[in-house]
Amino acid sequence: MRIALQSELRRTLLLMRRYPTETAAQIILAVVSFYALALGGRFMAGGTLLGTRMTDLIIGYVLWMLVLNTVGDMGFGIAEEAENGTLEQLFLSPLGPLRLFLMRAVITLGTSLVFIICVLIGILLLTGIRLRLELVQLIPFSLALLVALALGLLVASLAIVFKRVSQALSIIQFGFVFLLMIPFDTGGPLLAFVGHFVPLVPMFSLLRQMLHHPAGFAGGGLLLFWSVVNTLVWLLVGLITFRQATNAARHHGTIGHY
Repeated sequence: MRIALQSELRRTLLLMRRYPTETAAQIILAVVSFYALALGGRFMAGGTLLGTRMTDLIIGYVLWMLVLNTVGDMGFGIAEEAENGTLEQLFLSPLGPLRLFLMRAVITLGTSLVFIICVLIGILLLTGIRLRLELVQLIPFSLALLVALALGLLVASLAIVFKRVSQALSIIQFGFVFLLMIPFDTGGPLLAFVGHFVPLVPMFSLLRQMLHHPAGFAGGGLLLFWSVVNTLVWLLVGLITFRQATNAARHHGTIGHY
């Protein structure tokens, strides 16, 4: 397991080192895209986006980038393996598909985290916004990482069964923009309850509360509870779905198909 993890990490780092301009271009594109989004929001709002509105926009954008990278890397990675004819070899490895793809997901989350930190620094420098960051904020962000891993497993399940899922991936990735922008907190009791089970929404609300009210973490106990519940639910759904997808692909003999 340790050797496989080291090999996967080495492969990822080699790809990043071999194509440094690709990585740099992705970071620049992400920062410029946010700036364009902020300018569009300022135009629609009829004024500057300052204070809590800009902070909320930054939090939502960072969480969306986390989902974008994790879901995209796992989904497109499996589709590429199937196209190259190497997916069946992965299923025959001693580790088994679940542990192998979980290991890949952890590596993907690590590289995505570095990418997101670079993007966040670029956004803060470009906009001049200052965020009050504290260690306690790592709790909801760590839970968001686990939910992103679960979503990656769900997308991997689709890729294993259907192979060509590029259009579905685009819908999933960009659909989260709208999910994170829905006002679950202020839309009434029913909408608030539904929001507790939407991926990343409780973490988004908890991060917003921590940034707007740094001393108010004690009042965010309920949000922390729902964040943990949200994480456990989606991890369970991701693991069960992935196992069912691999069993179905094996049963129908479609692992090596494309």
